[in-house]
Amino acid sequence: MGVRGSYNDGAKASAFLDAVNRVLIQSGVTPYLDPPEPPNVYKGHLFGRSDLDHHTSRVLAEIARRGTQSMENPNLALIRDNPYRVAFVPADFVPPAPTEYYERIGGEDTQIWVGSLPRLLTELKQLAGQLGVPLVNGELADETASAINGFEPLRNGDSVELIEDERTAWLALYEGTRLALEHRVALTLAG
Repeated sequence: MGVRGSYNDGAKASAFLDAVNRVLIQSGVTPYLDPPEPPNVYKGHLFGRSDLDHHTSRVLAEIARRGTQSMENPNLALIRDNPYRVAFVPADFVPPAPTEYYERIGGEDTQIWVGSLPRLLTELKQLAGQLGVPLVNGELADETASAINGFEPLRNGDSVELIEDERTAWLALYEGTRLALEHRVALTLAG
């Protein structure tokens, strides 16, 4: 939650926040103010309603890839292309945009992008249908989140990969997005 918490170096966090805000201002969006301390979104060991489980950047990239195969989902594409550093802010804007900020990832200087949390949530809700995750009036029920955390099939014929990797990765992204919007704080993936 937030940008500062994803950095050990305060100067890098400030540089990234400045780059994000330049993009937002150029897009006609109010600049993002990162809270001094991230909100506490844990309930016991759960991140919202997600166990977070065993997910690596590779698994998050795979789930994002799945969400971009059959439809244009530009915010999920950010995760697909760089699950190691990306930020989504609580502002509704399109399309996602590159910042002037670069980080060394995998031995290469990589341009870091910023996306929209409301748009990411919409894309994750569309992806839920592909993964067989039922939503009730567009929202995830607590019982369904518990079933996902418990590696329970949601329908006949569910594969182990779908149950143990794809749905749990989707739940971690969904909960991060939902909680970030609820607290009006950026969701930053760093890994």
